Amino acid sequence: MGHENHDVKNVSADLLLKGAHGVLVGVKIMKIGSSGSKIVFRNGVDASAPEEFYVNGEGILDIGHLNRRFENGIFADVTGTAEYLVIFK
Repeated sequence: MGHENHDVKNVSADLLLKGAHGVLVGVKIMKIGSSGSKIVFRNGVDASAPEEFYVNGEGILDIGHLNRRFENGIFADVTGTAEYLVIFK
């Protein structure tokens, strides 16, 4: 999933991944979370930004080649106890 120009972050709490235009490339569950665990990807720089999509953190998951564009930043809004590996550029 990774290339030389990609950034990789381990995410277990709310986090601004990128403050400007970016592309979400992949998401992998590193630690399965409790019931209701999820990561919401928002098109902006904080939790009030519009929701683009979410990934449940309640099971094993490895999503690659998403190539989802975010025009106003990539904000990860995390609920629950799961840990995610997020690949973006």
